[in-house]
Amino acid sequence: MSDHTELESRIVEAIRHYREALALVEHLEREDAAAHQALTSMLLVLGRALQDEAAPSLKDSLFETGSAAVSRSDKAWAALSEATARLDAARLTVAALEQQLGYIPEVSTEAGDRA
Repeated sequence: MSDHTELESRIVEAIRHYREALALVEHLEREDAAAHQALTSMLLVLGRALQDEAAPSLKDSLFETGSAAVSRSDKAWAALSEATARLDAARLTVAALEQQLGYIPEVSTEAGDRA
């Protein structure tokens, strides 16, 4: 296989990795937004319960639910941060290979691709 063909194959594979990383980031952004919305809603409910001097069992339940919402939000943020780093690394790989090759070859969006 010539160096040119090998480099073209590497950039095609790098683009596929980039597409996968981008799809993951997009999914995790939606998850992070949903987790943030759940946390915001939970804080509003908890605030009202505290102001209304709700029963202790209700407050405990709300605190547990709020804690779970915070945990979900933290996990979503951590996963998104990690996926964003992978996306950036994939972007840098594509850019470096493009610089070596001089162009980006056309890459089909096969059924296996998530673009």
